[in-house]
Amino acid sequence: MAKYVFTDGKVFLDGYDLSSNINAVTLDITADEVDVTTLQSGGFKERLGGLKDSSISMDGFFESGANKPDALLGASVGNEIITTIVPDAGVGNIAYFLKSKLFSYNIFGAVGEVAPFNISKSQSSDIVVRGTIAIDGSITASGNTSGAQLGAVSSTQSVYAVVHCYGVSGTSTPTITFKLQSDDNSGFTSATDRATFTDITAIASEIKKVSGAITDDYWRLNYTVTGTNPNFDIHATIGIG
Repeated sequence: MAKYVFTDGKVFLDGYDLSSNINAVTLDITADEVDVTTLQSGGFKERLGGLKDSSISMDGFFESGANKPDALLGASVGNEIITTIVPDAGVGNIAYFLKSKLFSYNIFGAVGEVAPFNISKSQSSDIVVRGTIAIDGSITASGNTSGAQLGAVSSTQSVYAVVHCYGVSGTSTPTITFKLQSDDNSGFTSATDRATFTDITAIASEIKKVSGAITDDYWRLNYTVTGTNPNFDIHATIGIG
């Protein structure tokens, strides 16, 4: 992907799409710098990468009400939140997702100015996954995402998939169920179910992890939809790490 101006990003926190409320987001991925210099280091320091960590900072505009930032952030300090950051929206583009805990939520500001908020979050478990977007929009019927050749999963790796549902409508209890599938060909003629997500009937999010080794190199999400006039607003990303 060529250089670009950051104008079409998205941010999902649990079952919330906060993209229209956030005007700045930074994902900081680090590793401890561990000094292993010895007498035989040739007069130069030697270093190894130690424990890895990540943190997220976001700035935005305060808003209360259903599915608005304060509805989630005001009740989530200290709690784990599944977060996906999208640099450039659209299926097939990259996204980063992780589990993190919200440790700081700052709101309001000077009189006469737009009320702001700022949050800071730290990684809470597992890893930051760099993945490929599989779904970025509405789903109304059962189907499959396009298969993506993400690669095989070695014995030291895992495949991860995240689903954010940030809107549900319809009657007769609209429900959508996702399965992570793999195959050794783009036609998925012998698809294997690798993980099944919890049934979704309301805004929600979930990450699934499947450990390697897996020789299949094509990946997709299968989804089954039930209910009357169902509509689900979904973002989903799959990655190997």
